[in-house]
Amino acid sequence: MAYEGKMKYFILTNGDKNPFPQIINWSQTIDVRMLTRDEYQKMPPSIQLNAKLGMDGIFPDVIDKPFLLFSRTAMEVTALYDSAIPFLFFALFDTGKGECASYFCPVLEEEECLAGKPGPGQREIILTRRKMNGLPLFRVRIGMESAAIIRMDLAESLLEREIVGMELKEVRLTDSMDCPV
Repeated sequence: MAYEGKMKYFILTNGDKNPFPQIINWSQTIDVRMLTRDEYQKMPPSIQLNAKLGMDGIFPDVIDKPFLLFSRTAMEVTALYDSAIPFLFFALFDTGKGECASYFCPVLEEEECLAGKPGPGQREIILTRRKMNGLPLFRVRIGMESAAIIRMDLAESLLEREIVGMELKEVRLTDSMDCPV
């Protein structure tokens, strides 16, 4: 189903200068290739990961690397906009500081709506509106990486709840099937 609406979309990130936790040795615990709608049921119901908070580090509501994690509040708001998104439970522990936090990993649909691959050094993403399904939160694959894309109404709802750790960069949409890059 093609998305015909005029809603804006954004790339959801944390930004580079925030004192958020660094998740340690995650690749030994979780295979991110299984964070798909076809494979996520094969994962354990809860996953524990080690994290390291910096001196002024905090556990934010949104963590985007190495994979997307939401606090309970962010997860509940997201579920209001799309009740079909499955979530996996993660617990992050900083044993050095004796702190922990609970997170929920949304298992996002991957949409094939990228209008064209960005060139080397080019960071702008252009999506083809006609290839989109109108989901409030999904991911697009860009080469070997993927980006979480959030619809404006969901982003605004999260911002109204003063979600910490969310940075947005508007994505350009095109109605043409040909990429105007």
